[in-house]
Amino acid sequence: MKQRGTLRNFGVVFLVTSILFFVLLSLSPAFASTEKVLWSFGGTGDGIGPGGNLIVDAAGNFYGATLGGGANSTGTVFELSPDGKGGWTESVLYSFGPQGSGDGQQPDAGLVMDSSGNLYGTTFVGGTNDEGTVFQLSPKAGGGWTETVIHNFGNSGDGSLPTANLVLDANGHLYGTTGSGGTRSGGTVFQLTSGSKGWTETVLYNFPTDFQPITGLLWRRIGVNLYGVTLNGGEGFGNVFRLWRHPTGWVERNLHSFDNVNCNGQTGGDLVEDQHLTIYGASNGGCANETGGVWELVHHPGQPSTYQVLYSFGAEGSGDGNYPQSGVIVGSNGTLYGTTGFGGVTFLGGTVFGLTKSGSTWQETVLYKFTGGSDGGAPTGQLIQDSQGNLYGAAGRGGAHGGGVVFEVTP
Repeated sequence: MKQRGTLRNFGVVFLVTSILFFVLLSLSPAFASTEKVLWSFGGTGDGIGPGGNLIVDAAGNFYGATLGGGANSTGTVFELSPDGKGGWTESVLYSFGPQGSGDGQQPDAGLVMDSSGNLYGTTFVGGTNDEGTVFQLSPKAGGGWTETVIHNFGNSGDGSLPTANLVLDANGHLYGTTGSGGTRSGGTVFQLTSGSKGWTETVLYNFPTDFQPITGLLWRRIGVNLYGVTLNGGEGFGNVFRLWRHPTGWVERNLHSFDNVNCNGQTGGDLVEDQHLTIYGASNGGCANETGGVWELVHHPGQPSTYQVLYSFGAEGSGDGNYPQSGVIVGSNGTLYGTTGFGGVTFLGGTVFGLTKSGSTWQETVLYKFTGGSDGGAPTGQLIQDSQGNLYGAAGRGGAHGGGVVFEVTP
């Protein structure tokens, strides 16, 4: 498989994913938890290494992508459905084409679904320029799915090598980031709009050289504002940026520059916000023990931003999780839930954790420690929560076949 420099290494040597958060209802801060593997990847013809966000439909079916495996060993889109007997059935909806076919390869981010049931995502490489694609999967009337490449990256002045999740607005427009390319070679924020002649891409912003936006975009509920994080820039450790639509075009503003001591910007996954519009994210490096942390950013347009580290993960070997590869989700009671890609029982294991606010401080509790064996290891994306408070996610390592797992953690 084709690899591309620092975009494939955000402080982790394994698969980088991001996982979308779902239904956030009343949660309990009780942290005695059990883990159950819903599906192990790596069987015959199956995908390998679930990547990006899982999403879930109204019937309780999960959808996601794997970075490798499938018919051509270039990745898949899969569906995981309850079988009515307490188990789960996996279906490969699409296997990406071989290298050089013009299809995308290595879907390195999650999916979004529109009101018609179409799925959208990105591939890191492949397409007509081998610089990545945006694809659409549409259900057929008689069963099965049709894949269409709706944009090929890497044209003159375009972005390239997308690694983050897409955002779908109420009008059906898609927004995303590329980690490279653009007129200044530092990556882009782009919009895709559907029309009678297909999809049209518009580059909303071109980042300076080496900035490399690496998170999915947060679409703020108030106003037309997009928020994200860059890998580099600022003081050299990345920025939190805001992009807003002005009558004269889209305008970018740096809201916070990371400095490594107070966590760096090497964050996977998406940013999220709570009911008070406080933004939360996670860094997979820097902070007090150089193992990452969770932070918040309070920003209201026209006012200065306030940044605070909520929790720094423990040193390697401490039993705490290390190096989160995605952001957190926000419970309705204010509890933050997330994963770390490493640490816990073993360095290659990782954890599921909860952060609960007590007065002016935040208390971390490790909900589950992965072993890297049959239970999975190196979870790399944001979690989903159901109405009973159960947490779901994907891990890129381990499982019965060694190709990663989809898991459930019951508090």
